[in-house]
Amino acid sequence: MIQQISTRDTRFAIGHGHGHGHGSDAIHTDPIYSYAVMQLHDDKGRTGVGLAFTLGEGTQLVCKAAEFYAQRLVGKSVEEIMADFGALQKSLADEQHFRWLGPHKGVVQLALASVTNACWDLWAKTRGVPLWKLLLELSPEQILATLDLSYLEDELTAQSALKILREHQPTRPAVAARGEEFPG
Repeated sequence: MIQQISTRDTRFAIGHGHGHGHGSDAIHTDPIYSYAVMQLHDDKGRTGVGLAFTLGEGTQLVCKAAEFYAQRLVGKSVEEIMADFGALQKSLADEQHFRWLGPHKGVVQLALASVTNACWDLWAKTRGVPLWKLLLELSPEQILATLDLSYLEDELTAQSALKILREHQPTRPAVAARGEEFPG
C-alpha cells in the first residue's frame, strides 16, 4: 500500500560552450537539464521512482502538480492502482482543478508522466521483476487496462488495440529470451 509520496526537483548545470550552452538548441540557448522526480513509498519499504525531464525553471511547478496527483494514490495498493490504470490516468487528466492547465501539454502532462512512471516502477518492484518482464507477463486485457486511449480513439479503438496485442502474443517467448540475455 502506498503510504507516502515525495518529490524532488533535481537540476544539473551542463556548462557553456562557444556562444551557446552545452545541450542547447535553436530555442533553448542555456538549458539546465532537470528532472521532476516523483517517489511513491509503500508499506514494505519499496519506492517507485518516476522522472519527467524538464529544462530548469518551472520544474518546481511540475513537482507541485505531481504531488497533487499522487496524493490520490496514498492508501491504495499498486496492484489496485494498476488493475485499471488507464481509467485512473483519464480521471487524473480530467481532474477539474488542474484540467485548465493541461491535461495533454505542459506542466500537467509532465506531472502525470512522473506519477505514471513511478507507478510502473513500483509495480515492477512489487512483483520482483524488471519492467520488461512484467509487461510480458501481463495478458492483452491487463495491458489494455493500463492504457488511456481516449486521445487516440479516432484512430485506435480499445477493440483494435486488443486485437493487435493478441496477434503479437505468440512473439512474447522470443522477446523474453532476448531479454534474458541482458539481465542487468
